[in-house]
Amino acid sequence: MVKTLYVDPKLCIHCKACEVACEREHDGINFVEVYLVEEVEASIPYTCRHCENAPCVTVCPTKALYKSDRGVFVNYVRCIGCKQCIVACPFGIPKFLDKFKVIVKCDLCRHRLAKNLPPACASTCPTGAISYVEEVEVTRTKREAEISKIIESVKAAKTLLRT
Repeated sequence: MVKTLYVDPKLCIHCKACEVACEREHDGINFVEVYLVEEVEASIPYTCRHCENAPCVTVCPTKALYKSDRGVFVNYVRCIGCKQCIVACPFGIPKFLDKFKVIVKCDLCRHRLAKNLPPACASTCPTGAISYVEEVEVTRTKREAEISKIIESVKAAKTLLRT
């Protein structure tokens, strides 16, 4: 089964443990950022979505960015640092690493995946706001959340009808 990073902002407590874990795993480079949205008092962990039809992969002239069954990755040998992927990514994820003149982005901690370990951000998150789960689980979770919304709407409507 294919696994993916699942982010549930409702569970995020803005502790930034995911950021620290990512930096630790990638020699000081962070591929996840937690944004605090003060207006709604919510935190959102933000990282690469490893898109099914990734625009960054489509525009890469050297095929340095490529899609595998685990996600979207960078072949640093092929990368010419043209930055087209930065422009194409709707989420603003790829970063240009000036030191090496290449693009870097979340690699789902490939070295950990090779050992059957989840990405560091997912294994470190104390609330489960970031998890590494099978795509089927993501679909089930979304479906359950939608059903819960419908049930609450029906309950609210019944309450209104009684008054």
